[in-house]
Amino acid sequence: MITYAAIVVPPQSPVYTPQQLAGRRIGVPFYAGSHYIALHLLEGFLPHDLINLCRAPNGSRNRFDLMMRGEVEATTLTEPYITLAEKKGCRTICSAFMHGTEVASDRVDAETYAAFNRAVREAVRRINANKRAYLHYFIDYHKKDSEIGKLTVDDLREGRIVVCDPSPIPPDEMERTYTWVRSWGMLEDTQSPLELVNIDVQAHAHASEPA
Repeated sequence: MITYAAIVVPPQSPVYTPQQLAGRRIGVPFYAGSHYIALHLLEGFLPHDLINLCRAPNGSRNRFDLMMRGEVEATTLTEPYITLAEKKGCRTICSAFMHGTEVASDRVDAETYAAFNRAVREAVRRINANKRAYLHYFIDYHKKDSEIGKLTVDDLREGRIVVCDPSPIPPDEMERTYTWVRSWGMLEDTQSPLELVNIDVQAHAHASEPA
């Protein structure tokens, strides 16, 4: 899974660059993907002690509303709320694509995982063949939100959709990510990334896929 996420500020904000976020309250959903991407983005510009993240609810709508009410000075958003924020005059300060990982219970065996991967590969093939044809799903999924329902496909950017075939987590990348997360005071009781990833299921599932 690859997701596009951004740190956004409201129209009246004095912030124009990541460095200007020093010490400012940035709302993120703790231990979710847009929490981690906020840390990744900001530590390239600020020392750890000047990155001031605070807990904000899950769901971009909730965080967007929180920011617009002035309860946080910036927040992380994903699509289609990045587009909505920009239409309302908000500014994207920094953004990036991020890898996600599949989370499954022990009941998911290698055969089930392989079948899931085959379905994902077919979805990747179809989406990459015609990204514009799939943009409407961003709107359809959130159409109960009246403001999102007013967006059109033309408002959305195809370049923010990136999909690729599923693959095993590279061991060096897994180790780097584990070390980085621990540097932020998380996973203190986890002695190895292998406690979090079932290497056998992963390997067998991908080995059983067609070449």
